Amino acid sequence: MRLGVEAPSGGPLIVVANHPNSLMDPVLVGDAVDRRLLFLAKEPIFRVPIVGKLARAAGAIPIHRRVDGADMAQNDAMFAAVYDALATDEAICLFPEGLSHNEPEIQPLKTGAARMALGAEANQNWQLGVRILPVGLNYRSKARFQSSVAIEVGAPICAANYRAAFEENSVEAARLLTEDIRAAMQNVTLNLASWQDLPLLRLAEKLLPTSGGHQVQRLRSFAEIGKRLEQENPTALARLREQLAVFATRLEAVGVDVRHLESGYAPRAVLLFVFTNLVAILIGLPLALIGIVTYAIPYSLVHLTTNLRGTSVDVESTVKILAACVYFPLIHVGWTVTAWLSCDPWVGISVFLLLPIAGIYARHFLRRRSRAWREARVFFSFPFQGRRLRLLVREAQRLRTELLALAARIPNEDSRATDS
Repeated sequence: MRLGVEAPSGGPLIVVANHPNSLMDPVLVGDAVDRRLLFLAKEPIFRVPIVGKLARAAGAIPIHRRVDGADMAQNDAMFAAVYDALATDEAICLFPEGLSHNEPEIQPLKTGAARMALGAEANQNWQLGVRILPVGLNYRSKARFQSSVAIEVGAPICAANYRAAFEENSVEAARLLTEDIRAAMQNVTLNLASWQDLPLLRLAEKLLPTSGGHQVQRLRSFAEIGKRLEQENPTALARLREQLAVFATRLEAVGVDVRHLESGYAPRAVLLFVFTNLVAILIGLPLALIGIVTYAIPYSLVHLTTNLRGTSVDVESTVKILAACVYFPLIHVGWTVTAWLSCDPWVGISVFLLLPIAGIYARHFLRRRSRAWREARVFFSFPFQGRRLRLLVREAQRLRTELLALAARIPNEDSRATDS
C-alpha cells in the first residue's frame, strides 16, 4: 500500500529509502516512484553473471565500498556518473544506511546522498533544482510469502536550501543535510527502539479508538508518544509495558483477539458464517487439493533451501523468491510433460494453463479456511469462558482509559513548537 505524498514526476531527484529487505527493496521503491530510477548498487553485484548483466541493462551505477576491500578513489567515477544523470533530470536511488539489515530503527546514514545532491547543485551554480525524496518501507512480516508492506513517501528536501552552509563549509553542510535526511526517513518508517515494542504497540493500537490514517502511521504516532513518555515519566512507561505484556499473555491463553472482546455474535450472523464456509469447503476443496498436491514439493523445497542456507531475516524473502523462480517453473513443466506424454497433448496444454490457477486458489483457500477456523474456535469457546472473557473486557477498558490519559498528558510536537 502506498502512503504519503506523490513523488515528483520530473526534475533531478535522489530517492533515499531504508533497507530492511535486501533485493526486494529496490523493486518496491521502483513501484512507489512512478518514473525511471537509476539505482546505486554495490560493485560486487556487477560481477555476478546474470544479476550483473541485469543491473547494467537497468542503468545501475556501481558504488565501491571499503567493506568490500575497494579503493575509495574509484568512487570518483560514480560521483561523476551521478552528477551527469542529475544534470539531465534523471532520478537516482540509493539506500544511505549502506547495508540491508534487520534492525527496528534507521541505522547511521552515510553522507553520500547529501554529497551527491550538494555537489550536483554546486556544479550547476545552484540552479539545478535537485530534490531528495525519502521513502519508507514498512513490512508486516517480510520473511513470509505475500506479506503486506506499506510504502510511505515523504516530503522532498530541496538541496539548494543548503547553499550558504555548503559555501561556508562543504563537509559540515553534508553532515547537516544527512541529519535532515535521517529525520525525513524516520518520519516515514516505524523506527522503533526494539522489536519487542512492536507487538505491544499493535496491541495498544487495537485498544484505542481508530483515529484515521494507515496502521503504520498510527503505530508511528504511538511510538512517538512512547518516546516522549520515556523522557517525561519512564516509570509510568515501564509499568504500562508490563501491563500490556500481561494482557497480551492472557489474550493468548484464552485464544482471542481484542476485537473478539467487543464482538456481538448474533444468531443470524453465526448461521451465515457457518453456511458460507461449508459451501466454500464443498465447492472449493477439490480445486484446492489439486493446487496443494501439485505445488507442495516446490513450496517445501523453497523453505528447505532457506533453512539450509541459514539465511538472515533481511535477505530471507529474496532467497525465497529466487528459489521459487527455479523450483516452481521446473515442477510446473514436469507436470505438464508428464500429462502430455502419458495422456494426450491437449491434456498437457490444459495442465499447463490450469495448474497455476489451482495453485493460486489453493493459497487463497487455505488462508481463508485458517481464518475461519480461528473464528470458529473463538465462538464455540465463548460459552465456556464467560467469566475470563468478562475480566478481559474490564481489563481492556482499564488499559484503554490509561492509554488515553497518558497520551493526553504528553504534549505533541505541534504544541511544543507553539509554546516555544
